[in-house]
Amino acid sequence: MKEAELQSRVMSFADRFSAIMITAIQKYEALKPSKENHLKVMSIIAYSLSNAYIIAGESDPDVALLDMVSMVTLGRIILEEAGPRRYGKQVKPVIEGFRRAEKKITGIASMVLTPDELGQLMAIIRKWRRKNPGVTFFPFVRFGSFAADRRESKLTKDEEPEGLFDSVEAATQQAEEMRLLAERGMYLGTRIPQLTGLFAEIWLAELIDNPDIENLLADISQLSQTTARLAAVAERAEKGGEKLVNYSMRQIIILIVIWWIGYIIARVIVQAISRKSSANRV
Repeated sequence: MKEAELQSRVMSFADRFSAIMITAIQKYEALKPSKENHLKVMSIIAYSLSNAYIIAGESDPDVALLDMVSMVTLGRIILEEAGPRRYGKQVKPVIEGFRRAEKKITGIASMVLTPDELGQLMAIIRKWRRKNPGVTFFPFVRFGSFAADRRESKLTKDEEPEGLFDSVEAATQQAEEMRLLAERGMYLGTRIPQLTGLFAEIWLAELIDNPDIENLLADISQLSQTTARLAAVAERAEKGGEKLVNYSMRQIIILIVIWWIGYIIARVIVQAISRKSSANRV
């Protein structure tokens, strides 16, 4: 198999993975999960899809294949182990989706890996899971997470130019390399934006469910009251004929409004990051 063909197959899998997950989402939402569990599961799916596209666009298709198998297989293992307990029994369609995706990506891997090599890869993934039972968020895990130095594994690329697997023929001509690079750029440029709506929905839900949102709303209310008072002062100044003062007051009002809006947005971002960091540590 040529490097270009392997890249095409990995990219096609990422698209197929997206279709599988969309179907899983529909089945999952039909079971009416709780708002909290729905947000967590949707977050896992969104980051899994975005990382699948990023992996598919990696410069080395052979490494991309290892990373894709690692992420999808680990996701299936973690969801099977802890999914129903952490996210409710409604998560079963998502688990089934990961099973289907794993079957398809391992099918691609079997085209370039021997049965022994594929078994070794699965053993490495399972061994890492046994050593890290507390990990529940997996989309950012790569094959490199399992082996600190890829060259120490039989599955990793050696120093010869032939590539990762003997059955993968690397691109040797500069024109071919440039074509593959262009394809990766076009692929990422057309796929990643498709997830914007999904991430926006998740971030909006996190904002609404933020326990400190009442404080933020209070800040907005305070901003409104302060603006109203300053506007009244400016209006009185205008009636008194003090146009210069009125102009200055309007500029001050604008600056204060901008500052408060920036302050509120910054608080929302900091609180969201803090909550995400705390969740990841758990």
